[in-house]
Amino acid sequence: MPILKGRGGEFKAIARLPMVPAPNILPIFEVPSTDQDPIKDAYAFTKKARASIPPNMTIAVDVGYLSDPDHGVRGALRDIAEDLGAWGIPVRPVLHLHDTARRLTEARDVMAMHTGHAVIRLGSDRVDPDDEEADARLTELCRQARTTVEQSTLILDFSEVRSERDIGRAEPLVRKCIAWARRYPWASITVASGAMPATITDLPTNTATPVPRHDLDLWRRLRDPDVGFGDYGIAHPRMSTGGRAPLPNLRYTDDAVWWIYRQARDGSGNNAMYDLCASLVAADHWPAEGPQYSWGDAEIAQRAAGIGGPGNPMAWRAWGTAHHLTQVLRTLDAHHGRRDD
Repeated sequence: MPILKGRGGEFKAIARLPMVPAPNILPIFEVPSTDQDPIKDAYAFTKKARASIPPNMTIAVDVGYLSDPDHGVRGALRDIAEDLGAWGIPVRPVLHLHDTARRLTEARDVMAMHTGHAVIRLGSDRVDPDDEEADARLTELCRQARTTVEQSTLILDFSEVRSERDIGRAEPLVRKCIAWARRYPWASITVASGAMPATITDLPTNTATPVPRHDLDLWRRLRDPDVGFGDYGIAHPRMSTGGRAPLPNLRYTDDAVWWIYRQARDGSGNNAMYDLCASLVAADHWPAEGPQYSWGDAEIAQRAAGIGGPGNPMAWRAWGTAHHLTQVLRTLDAHHGRRDD
């Protein structure tokens, strides 16, 4: 269950997932906010989603970054669900313990028009999940949204785990929350966290820098086959608000680390991306399948051969995300002992 920003790069990666993995993944898309009109933000999200989501893939939609409209009866979540429903894209609303009555009413309507299922997300980039608070508020949350625990997927979101110390702090709390969650008949339970730094601008250029995947380490320590895995793809958990155009870069997922590539510009725009990709395909962590590993790897291999344009930050994020999703799906297949077709 990747928690993905609802932006162009992530949607482009999802659009190019092979058909086979689609039933094995439930992406949770966070709708970005422009701090202007939440209805316009919802429409911008919908346009990207309906052009990108593969057939038969259900998505969960989290409008937590959007404000409620100042007037009228329209709401962002309902608008998204109605539009995507017309395109045959199933939607599950993401619920939070402190959602307003208006939002829970919207979620109720979304469930009625779609799958009848919800995602209940505990924790955020500001606070860890609190099992005692959840226990106190869960019944009322379900009552207002007119749903049940049996119809809900639980996400225990521990946000940023950037070090062994973070894992040591989070692990006892994760286990405590899982023990609480098992008192209820959830449709499924997933632990999510993220380990990508908020910025990579302080990392060196013209070399590959390993960044540990502590989010995966935390999940592996649980040794619990019944607990699902969630992460933030190749992004930091917090929603970024833009900034200066970055140097050509790739965030490339390996078994235990991300390899962060940054290439200094040589005065010819983003053409340094060709050298960056050539370095990556010559590295030990380039997969044996090469460009057949994922759509993102095929795009990287083409640039390594000098084919196609150098891309832009959205394209680089798409290539890295497509590789990451494929890598995670294969890792989970191996973890559960399934045959990789």
